[in-house]
Amino acid sequence: MRILVVDPSETNRFYLKQILEKNGYQVLFASNGLDAYQIFETESFDLVISEITLPFMSAYDLVKKIKSHSLQQMIPVFIVTDEVSSEVIQNVLEVGADDFLQKPYSEQLFLAKIRSLIRMKRLTSELYESHQTISLLHKNLELEHRSAERIFEKFVHGPGKLVPGLETHVTPASIFNGDVFLSTVMPSGSVLVLLGDFTGHGLPAAIGAIPVAEVFYSMVKRGRTPGEVLNVINSKLKDILPIHIFFGCIMMKIQPNRRTVSVFNAGMQPIIQLTSDTRETRQFKSTSPPLGILDNKDMTFDFTSVNVSSNDSFFLYTDGIIEVLDNQREMFGVERLVEVMTSYENPGIPDLVDAAKEFSKDSLFEDDVSIIKLSMKAILKETQQQLLQASNTDIKPASQWRLTFEFCHRNIKINGNPTEGIVDAIMAMQPLISFKEDLYLVISELYINAVEHGLLNLDSSLKDEEDGFQKFNQQKRDRLSLLEEGKVTICINQTPTSNYAGNIKIKVFHEGQQFTSKMGKIPEPIDESDHAFSGRGLFLVQSLCQSLELDVVQACATAVYTWQQPEVMNEI
Repeated sequence: MRILVVDPSETNRFYLKQILEKNGYQVLFASNGLDAYQIFETESFDLVISEITLPFMSAYDLVKKIKSHSLQQMIPVFIVTDEVSSEVIQNVLEVGADDFLQKPYSEQLFLAKIRSLIRMKRLTSELYESHQTISLLHKNLELEHRSAERIFEKFVHGPGKLVPGLETHVTPASIFNGDVFLSTVMPSGSVLVLLGDFTGHGLPAAIGAIPVAEVFYSMVKRGRTPGEVLNVINSKLKDILPIHIFFGCIMMKIQPNRRTVSVFNAGMQPIIQLTSDTRETRQFKSTSPPLGILDNKDMTFDFTSVNVSSNDSFFLYTDGIIEVLDNQREMFGVERLVEVMTSYENPGIPDLVDAAKEFSKDSLFEDDVSIIKLSMKAILKETQQQLLQASNTDIKPASQWRLTFEFCHRNIKINGNPTEGIVDAIMAMQPLISFKEDLYLVISELYINAVEHGLLNLDSSLKDEEDGFQKFNQQKRDRLSLLEEGKVTICINQTPTSNYAGNIKIKVFHEGQQFTSKMGKIPEPIDESDHAFSGRGLFLVQSLCQSLELDVVQACATAVYTWQQPEVMNEI
């Protein structure tokens, strides 16, 4: 340990030198304040012992300079003096001196104070080094968080297409957000949005957003249906999420050309539809458990379809806003949210946020808050061509081709629904990304109809009963396991009608034990208020195709799907 002794008295310096060196300290000397400060600037030491009265530079100034130039390490200053004035000693302590000792003093007390000050210096140095280490770790952690945040934002929000009529409000409770909002324009020209909420918030909740976004954007780009997208998301989350984290999810598909909206709510707050001219509201509550909990075989991804007008808006939100508490610990709630909406002619998201803050008397939300408003007026006015251009799709000239697929009972039992592979084969013959979703729905519904009603003789009206879907699926599994013969044949034949238009005839046959049984009947058009769950598949096919015919005797369904490139449509 090195100690600087500052004292104009040579006798005092010699006395202190004897004591200090005898106890193992290395001693440096200065006879005045100016020399002492010069030594301070060029040498390193652990303690300064100084007299108050110094020539050239006072002890006050010396203490101030030493303290102001040693901010990153502690250099204790110990005053040893003949001064008896308490005011003088008080002043030198106030400018930064760490301790003092009046003469005469005992050698033991002097050395005890020396050891105490050096111990304090060592502890301070260790504290400073710990602080430096923590600061460095904090900076590195912050840098990693920011990098991860940029990657997260780019991954989750980057691939999305510009969606008309969309307003968003996203307030994360921490750097990362457990809420997920994805939107895009599908190759078919439909608008697809997904709002989800992982349990909790912060990084553990946000980490699941990456696979959700990857599945959403990659599958939509390839023309997969919303149901397929949800199916894969659920399967992936079921595999990777810990049991205490799940994913509440809303998916909405807006088809401007058909002026319909299809909604799916899995464990989220009710979707609110507001009609601005009448200020009437309709709620779409959860019809499914959140994703990531059950296997796909125990889930159904049925969408509710509703006709809309340009006066309609849809509000999607996570529970962060309705769980805002007031001073009495009462929640803001869905009912108050609806009251706020209906109190405005055209409510905006800021109106809802301000109302929640006014209710809580607090400008901060304790949870992630996401609110989405979809205005049909802006979406419905977009032409099919504008939306298709937004989806960057490209359609090749039409050509003549024919594809035939045959599935025996063993294929049907093992592989489930082969529609995805069939549509991929069609895309290889005729790239029809914009129409891929429609083709998938048509072929999938016809194949399922042939299997469920043709081969397995199931009755869809069972779905209308309580727990009907579970009973229906159980019957399907039971009968499928007993299936010992039968096959389904799918013939697809495209005939060009122009360079950029064509008819695709899809014929689905089945044969087996129930060869003569019913394949299902084309139902009457379904009223919006009809909540029956059976008979919708063939009606959907009929609505998508130019024609649909069922031949019960021949066990054959024939649908003709017509496609036409939008630019050609505008020329007509």
